[in-house]
Amino acid sequence: MEGRATEGEEVNLSEAPLTGRFHGRPSALPVKALLATVVGVVVVAAAAWVLLAGQTYQPPSGTQVAVPLGKATVNGHVLPHVALNFSTYPFSNGTNDGAPVHPGGNRTWPATGPTPNFQVPANALVTVTVRQYDGGAALNDPWFATVRGTIGNVATIDGRVVHAINPNRVGHSFLLQSLPGAASGFFVNVPFPAVNGDWADSGKHRTIVFDFVSGPKGTYVWNCEFPCGQMIALFGSAMSTFGYMSGYLHAV
Repeated sequence: MEGRATEGEEVNLSEAPLTGRFHGRPSALPVKALLATVVGVVVVAAAAWVLLAGQTYQPPSGTQVAVPLGKATVNGHVLPHVALNFSTYPFSNGTNDGAPVHPGGNRTWPATGPTPNFQVPANALVTVTVRQYDGGAALNDPWFATVRGTIGNVATIDGRVVHAINPNRVGHSFLLQSLPGAASGFFVNVPFPAVNGDWADSGKHRTIVFDFVSGPKGTYVWNCEFPCGQMIALFGSAMSTFGYMSGYLHAV
């Protein structure tokens, strides 16, 4: 994908919009639709804050520190360029390089591995590569099927650049935002498509790559918006237990 860099190389994304902010056009929406969207985003932010703010979790693999790739130019600003990699699994009782994905993981609960916690430099271009091994179904709200807050508001899925995916075939998602009172307006949302056909323990996966610019120093939270849990409208179990489909991103 254009805009990628190997270590020591510089990429130029001068024409790309800054990320971490939603660049929608609310004035073009009907009033009722706009109100519903605003209320939905507020509810998501509040729910994530309530879920994550008071919880701590130390994954067996620790916090993943982003790998330096060199420098990148975004909108005329030269930024550090780093990379993160993680996977989404249908079962949390597996291992990654010999380490458990989740201690005491429940086979019926999905999880992110090898860790849900990440560390990146503040104000850096972050390239994220995800391997998505899970099946899926429909989102509760198709709004989350659209890529938002990344460079160009796009992601690359299996080599194809997309702005959105089918909201009825979602495996998981990555919604990253700041905690209340810090980096106001920071928001990244990337949906991950489901694996088609026989996905359980098959090794089949979808590859998702996206770039965003990290915010100022602080702690950010992420969570999955696909209802992949149990009970409570499928937002219980893995969805409401920190460390399975949620975590932290530390900008330092």
